[in-house]
Amino acid sequence: MALLAQVGEVLDEYRDHLPLTCRQIFYRLVGKYGYDKTEQAYCRLLETLNRARRAKLVSFKAIRDDGVVVNAPGGFYDKADFIAAVRRSADAYRRDRLAEQSVAVEVWVEAGGMVPQAARVAHFYGIPVYSSGGFDSLTTKHDAAERFIDRVTPTVVLHLGDMDPSGLSIFDSAEEDVSRLAADLSGIEDVSDLVEFRRVAVTPEQVERYGLETAPPKRTDRRGNWTGGTVQLEALAPDDLARELRDAIHDVIDLDALEVTIEDEERERVELVEQFAAAG
Repeated sequence: MALLAQVGEVLDEYRDHLPLTCRQIFYRLVGKYGYDKTEQAYCRLLETLNRARRAKLVSFKAIRDDGVVVNAPGGFYDKADFIAAVRRSADAYRRDRLAEQSVAVEVWVEAGGMVPQAARVAHFYGIPVYSSGGFDSLTTKHDAAERFIDRVTPTVVLHLGDMDPSGLSIFDSAEEDVSRLAADLSGIEDVSDLVEFRRVAVTPEQVERYGLETAPPKRTDRRGNWTGGTVQLEALAPDDLARELRDAIHDVIDLDALEVTIEDEERERVELVEQFAAAG
């Protein structure tokens, strides 16, 4: 129960960033309460969280642990339901907020469970978020390359991942393979004008800035000539991660153009709502 009380404090501290992953909770417990930073302690936390959710002591909506992939058909109950949905959509009208930008932007997140947190920041700017862990798939890399060459503006990819041999390998491999595929598809040997990859987190500067604890690399992970400690993305506090991502986006886009787009969007939303209301 003492551990659950600490978990509750963590969830309350980051209530604006929910749902958290179990590993994010783990790292916050380590940093704030001196919880054991061992795999055994992490497994104990997982079991505690599972039991607490079953006992309704912790909300299922507060924690994200991905499992089943759902692909359900859409539909409407009847014509009246469809008309009501169209009217509601006017209230949610949004423009493509990247349409007036000189670049397209994508956010790639290594940990799939952290996609909603990144999206909470990125979607305000009209930026899509992808789970870069899925970029082990050649098909996924090919799809990304096609997106890049089909756009009329260059693309900037902002990457969030672990600072360890595996995390850097995923980033470097995706950058290399996607760039090569884009070159093959476009017939352009140098695609640096089409796509740029930027690593946003975790970086050595952030480890120092936020005082993040490091761990030695796993003995089984022998990719590259790694020196120094490792840090997982979940070790970066949710509010710090949001700040780093927001700053990286601001470095890429034109904020004045974004403001104009949002003003046009708000005016057009009012017009659409009024039109639907007049139509009865």
